[in-house]
Amino acid sequence: MCAGAADDGTVPGLVLLAAGGGVTLFHEAFGARQLIPHKLPASRDTLYDVASLTKAVVTSVLAMQEVGAGRLALDEKVAEALPEFAGPEPGRAEVTVRDLLCHASGLPAHRPFWRQAADASSARWAVERLAAREPLEQAPRTRAVYSDLGFILLGWLLERRTGARLDVLCETRIARPLGLASTRFLGLADVDARARVLGERTIAATQLCPERGRVLIGEVDDLNAAAMGGIAGHAGLFSTAADLSAIAGALVSAFRGDGSGGLVDRDVVRLFWSPSGVPGSTWRLGWDGPAAAHSQAGSRLSRDAVGHLAFTGCSLWIDPARELWIALLANRVHPQVTVDDRFRRFRPAVHDAVLDAMAP
Repeated sequence: MCAGAADDGTVPGLVLLAAGGGVTLFHEAFGARQLIPHKLPASRDTLYDVASLTKAVVTSVLAMQEVGAGRLALDEKVAEALPEFAGPEPGRAEVTVRDLLCHASGLPAHRPFWRQAADASSARWAVERLAAREPLEQAPRTRAVYSDLGFILLGWLLERRTGARLDVLCETRIARPLGLASTRFLGLADVDARARVLGERTIAATQLCPERGRVLIGEVDDLNAAAMGGIAGHAGLFSTAADLSAIAGALVSAFRGDGSGGLVDRDVVRLFWSPSGVPGSTWRLGWDGPAAAHSQAGSRLSRDAVGHLAFTGCSLWIDPARELWIALLANRVHPQVTVDDRFRRFRPAVHDAVLDAMAP
């Protein structure tokens, strides 16, 4: 199935990893990591732009750590933590950290802030300020609208609370404790560091970006994250299937109370992975859950599972009770974003096939 998807153009290439009982059961690469200007093969250690998986495996995990340490409260008002968010707009003063995490703040899904920030002396700061000033589209907690803006603000809030930048927090609190060799933000300002990574690693290409006029390799695909220097709470992380599996394993271990090397507390991860309670929403706190029908997680995964999707084609789904997870890394946006629904049909079919293969 995976080889066929690469052959028929559903996706240039992908890496699929499935784990059960804490053991990797399948880990293979298919197709190409890059099609233009040259076709280059994907490999198991190919580094992918995991886009919005940043929200789950970095921003949400850091929030778990802060909540577990008592330095952050889920019901803390965002305007108190980030005074830039304050304003007279009805409902604005009531928006909480929890609301940002479960996409129920009332903020819109997306805004092209990179355009307004282009001429700012600090584009990163400009994007954060624009996100903080964006009007709400509905009252908090009335419904969930998946929002990059909320996680831009969460990243900013975590940096202010900890006094460290997200890439540093990711390295010191997640990557280093878990021994992750590949998971990192590729900051656009550190040209030498990026050049070293490009020279040492195979990296999956994303778009032939119209705005930047080049194929993106080791450069964050998301334009707001790019304006922020490649380091943001909503996107910017690069990782491998093996590293994402290690993060999933540590979180499942914590969920089960088996010990996680101190990554997160058991009660906190269980809280974050519980349904948010927002009407009609499948969202947890920083993570999604499978819809009752037509879910990108497929039909075989437990409806109590948690996961996240990424615009670039990556996904991670975890069933903590059954101690299994599936990491699918793909660059479906290379060399351009397709308009057909083949990949959308392919992804749940892969998850179902994996679950069928794992069944006793």
